[in-house]
Parts: sequence; structure tokens; C-alpha cells
Amino acid sequence: MYPLALTERGSRPRPIAPWSPPLDADGLARVARRLRSTRSLETILDDVGDVLGDQAPLEAEFGDLAERLRGGLTVLVDIAVAVEESDAQVAALVQRGLILRAAVMPDDSRRALGYLRRMAGLTNALLERLAETRTVRSVA
Repeated sequence: MYPLALTERGSRPRPIAPWSPPLDADGLARVARRLRSTRSLETILDDVGDVLGDQAPLEAEFGDLAERLRGGLTVLVDIAVAVEESDAQVAALVQRGLILRAAVMPDDSRRALGYLRRMAGLTNALLERLAETRTVRSVA
């Protein structure tokens, strides 16, 4: 028998359906793994700064920076998608991010630096827009 809901005086009590968790054990474990591996917004911003700073990064760091920026962009895209952000600018940035994140970094060092700067600029723009829409807290 279900517990009964409290009602106004004189009306008949209604049964309440039992509560069920929104995720099963596997779903909770998946969320916990993602939370443990999620990079902080400050770290993502540091990576953006490493690429967009006054001095270009060393060519030997390009591969590592690309992976870190892809990871940061993935975090921001996941946040925007998870909260079902309806902002048109966020949606456009997410679409651009998905395309850029999937692209292969060019072999030519000048083009590779351009690719890193595009990815860093897009990551920065998405982070700023998510902060403006109060989806994430402001980082800067």
C-alpha cells in the first residue's frame, strides 16, 4: 500500500507513488567517473591563455595543447548540452566546437598554430558565453 498524501480537511486522502531514483547504479558510476575526470574551468582557461598569450607556444607542445583544448572544449560542450542551454549563441558555439574538436591538427607548424588558436578562441568564447548566461560561474 502506498503512503497517503495529506489533504485538506474533509477530502479523501490520495495515494502517493513510491520514489524511484533517476539513475541506476551504472548511471551513477558513469556520472562519478566523469566528475572525477572533469577539468576545472580555471585549468581550461589556463590552456586558452597558453595558446592565446603574447608568446606562441613551442611547436613541441602543440600535440599536448591540442589534446588539452579538445578536453576543455568537450567539458564546456557537455555542460551546455546537459543544461539544455537554449541561448542561440551558445548553440552556434557548440556546433562550431563539435566540428573543430573533430578536425585533425595540420602537420604544417604555421597551420597547426592557427588551428590551436581557433580552438582556444572558440573555447574562450564558449566559456564566456556560458558565464554570461549563468550556466557556469565566472572564471576570470
